[in-house]
Amino acid sequence: MNRRRWVYAFGGGLGLAATQLFGASQFWNKKEPSAWTSEEVLQLATKSPWAMVARVLPNPGRDRGSFDSTVPDLSGGNAGGRSTNNRLGDVAVIPVEEVTVVWESAEPLKDALKTVFPRDFANHYVIGVHELPLNEGRQKVNLESMTAHLQVRGKGSIDSGGILPSRSVTMFAFAKELLTLSATDKEAVFMLETNQYSITARFGLKEMVYRGKLAV
Repeated sequence: MNRRRWVYAFGGGLGLAATQLFGASQFWNKKEPSAWTSEEVLQLATKSPWAMVARVLPNPGRDRGSFDSTVPDLSGGNAGGRSTNNRLGDVAVIPVEEVTVVWESAEPLKDALKTVFPRDFANHYVIGVHELPLNEGRQKVNLESMTAHLQVRGKGSIDSGGILPSRSVTMFAFAKELLTLSATDKEAVFMLETNQYSITARFGLKEMVYRGKLAV
């Protein structure tokens, strides 16, 4: 669930589409979990209202920009017969890494993946970042510098009360009693900050309905 794209920064740059497309069938509300196929379980865990693709953005001053000479040379040769090394074909390249952020404690995810959480994670929203980068360029991420927040407009923000790292996913727990969520809140924003990068994922709460109830 870890991706890497290359964004070519030339002039204003090219933006990446951020729209998450969900299956129109919403099989999770039409079929019992025992009838879900492996493809549907994968969709639920990677491309659903409970699973968001998010960018890993280097902190200011730590971008990984370089130059890529494989882009076609648009200069049209020498200008005025003079030799130049400043080819328009050399454009800045910024590698943008992506991770999948999953609302692990949501009922459909638990039904699909049978995840067992630590006892301390009871009565918490649990959000997992899959294949969280431990290095940014040549710099290691200081795990002690890692802070996570869950924010809802009009209700403020709460900090993660527990972190559970593993090889494939790092989970963050947020106490439900400190932030009550409802479908009318529209959006919940997960933010992760480290000494090297930040990650933000936005969850549309209106879409996170399972068996007629908000599933978080």
